[in-house]
Formats: sequence, structure tokens, C-alpha cells
Amino acid sequence: MRIQDVIPVKIRKQLLAFHQSLLWKKSFNNFKEAIDKGEVPSKKVIKKLIYSWGNQGFSAQTDYLETCIKYTLSTKGNIIECGSGLSTLVIGYIAKVQKRKMISFEHIDVWAKRVQENIDNFQLDNNTIYVRQLKNYGDFDWYDITNIDLSTYDLVICDAPPSNTKGGRRGFIHLFKEKLEKNAIILVDDTIREDEQQMIEEWKKILDIEVNFYGTFDPHAVIRIK
Repeated sequence: MRIQDVIPVKIRKQLLAFHQSLLWKKSFNNFKEAIDKGEVPSKKVIKKLIYSWGNQGFSAQTDYLETCIKYTLSTKGNIIECGSGLSTLVIGYIAKVQKRKMISFEHIDVWAKRVQENIDNFQLDNNTIYVRQLKNYGDFDWYDITNIDLSTYDLVICDAPPSNTKGGRRGFIHLFKEKLEKNAIILVDDTIREDEQQMIEEWKKILDIEVNFYGTFDPHAVIRIK
């Protein structure tokens, strides 16, 4: 008889969450150590980060998180993130080391609170999370950016709003096309989905961009503004 046949699902989930919580701080510190040494964290380190963060099914996966790390290390300007989560902390730490500013948008209060708690715990004071509800902009819904002092951006992490939002993630380009530096990089997750593929094709009509696709297990796009 297998152990999963004996222990109720609820208890198994609780045990998993407890185990993840025990590993989280150590996993993040191992990531920090690699960055502090000027190294790109290994797949093993990244996989432990993803596991211990404990948001399977929604959190960035190995291929995409590696891409986020690579382009954070290779860019220099301000960073903007659509959505928040593990990537906020990973990119936020690199940005702190590089003395770059980062902002993230989130519309789910409970989730933003969890991320903010970790920002505070790891003293990632270069990162600001704006908890803003989704606003109707006509053809699309996107985060309400009213009264936010926006800058120009060299790196964009485009992983939200959710796919069931009016317009999906399309609104970003319409609101920020004048805020993107030349050669700015936009990272788009979930390009296995038809909606993201169509979005990128629509963006090609708005801006002069170069698009490359990567990722075996979590297909994603790297877009460069020409």
C-alpha cells in the first residue's frame, strides 16, 4: 500500500506546505549566494526555489525563471513587472545588487501581501509593489496606473493580468509604448497559449520588435524593441 493511499489529501497538502516553508529561506539564500559571487544560479538552485515557494501551477517555471535571471543580469535600466510572485523576489534581488529600480503591479491583495512580506524580510527596498485593481481602458482592462510616477523601462516581465481579463495582457504595450527604452526587453510567459501568440502578432503592428521563442516545458518569448 502506498503512503498516499493512507494519508488523507488534506493532510498531505499540509505536510507539503510545511516542508516547503522549511526550505524556502535556505533556497532563497542559496540563490542570493550565487548572485553575490557573480554566478548564474544552477538549475538545481532554481528548481529548489520554485518548489519551496509553493505556488505550483501558477509560479514561473525553470526555463522562464532562468530567462528572467539572464536578462536581468544583462540589462541595466529600470524594471517593470506585470503581476507579482517568485519572479518579483528573484529579479528584485538582482536589481538590488545592480542598484536598479523595479516596480510590480498586482491586483490580488492577499497575494501582494505575501510577496511584500518577503520583500521586507529580504530587504528588497528597491522594489515597489502597486496593489491596483484592473481598470477598463476601452478595448482592454489593465492595472490602474493613475497617480503613479512612471519612468522609462529597460526590462519588462509580462506575466499578467490573468488570461480571462478583457484583452488579456495586450494592454501593456498601449499604455507603455512611449516608456520603453531602445533595445528594451519584454519577457512574455505562457506563449503556448494562442491568445499570447496573437497578442505578440498584434504588438508587431504597433512597435518594431524582434521576437524569439524559448522554453521546453514553459514556452515563452523574448521580445526586443528595435
